[in-house]
Amino acid sequence: MILIISTVILLIAFIYFFFLKNKNNVESQQVDLDEVNAFLKINGGNHVSHLTFINDKRVFWTKDKDSLIIYQKVGNKLIVLGDPVGKENHVKKAILEFVEYANLNFLQPVFYQASKKFLSAYKEAGYELFKLGEEARINLHDFTLVGKKVGKLRTSKNKFEKSGYKFKIVEPPYTDEFINQIRTISDSWLGERKEKGFSVGYFCEQYISRFPLAILVNETDQPIAFATLACDDQKEDKTITIDLMRYMQDSPNGTMDMLFISIFSWCKEHGYDWCSMGMAPLSHMGSEQSSTKLEKIARFTFHYGNTFYNFKGLFEYKNKFSPLWEPRYLVYKRTFLPVLLLQLVYLIHFNKKNTNKIRPNYIKKMLKKVA
Repeated sequence: MILIISTVILLIAFIYFFFLKNKNNVESQQVDLDEVNAFLKINGGNHVSHLTFINDKRVFWTKDKDSLIIYQKVGNKLIVLGDPVGKENHVKKAILEFVEYANLNFLQPVFYQASKKFLSAYKEAGYELFKLGEEARINLHDFTLVGKKVGKLRTSKNKFEKSGYKFKIVEPPYTDEFINQIRTISDSWLGERKEKGFSVGYFCEQYISRFPLAILVNETDQPIAFATLACDDQKEDKTITIDLMRYMQDSPNGTMDMLFISIFSWCKEHGYDWCSMGMAPLSHMGSEQSSTKLEKIARFTFHYGNTFYNFKGLFEYKNKFSPLWEPRYLVYKRTFLPVLLLQLVYLIHFNKKNTNKIRPNYIKKMLKKVA
């Protein structure tokens, strides 16, 4: 028991050093979101570029300003969200420029939720890969509510419509009254839970006001659920990403089913090719004979880790919409992977505003629990 306690205390002290005591700093900056938005409109974004507008991250521009990289510093790492954004033929150069920038600051670059599209460029730069899970993408050209396979979804939609529920798309700018209505929905959904950040959207008026909102209203025209709809601005394979999804806790069963299939139908009607439902962490991991021990642990966590997070339930819910599953990777080198994963957990769960600071009370509480 003493050995376990000592190990935990040492681990906490080690994490504390990486999070708080590392004095290496990158250049601080005020991100010009309008400049980023203009760049995305011309060059297109990717599956996570819309999260730049939460404004809890930094932006690295290449020397020629033909690519940008969205990242944040935590400890001795520069954690990039997704792949470099820009034309495909500039991505390899962007990766090398960012690696050089990190090295000059004695920091380690890491790419989080990288796509398979640029794996060869990462490998050429000497990086290793760890699969994080998969993103659920709906092919809107194939989406239909006709047929036996989608009978339950069709029945649910008909039931809501007969009961007077309606689907709406609301465009910004939003009134204060409307913001307060959806804030109430968000607060109801959150309950005692805390918002996450970095790789997922959270309720922030500045962020929400950038995008159209999909709304489900009841028979009295009161909103009971909403989702943000972010477009990647690509000219081909144009994608809408459903990011922030919230509903009232007392909403009827099937509320989110109704919202999702309504969004898919609307996107299809408006000329989009794909609709992303976001990540299912740890899905389809560790089943091959060549899988590493860590990947096999991830597979075990996926199936039996419901105490921490309902990985399997999230996958099964999204899978009922018959998406195409695309892998997402952690791209890294010269690091102890368990510590890196803990740094990512910290970045996403505990400090969405400023990753260069940690709450001292949080460390104290952890130490008291161990003692």
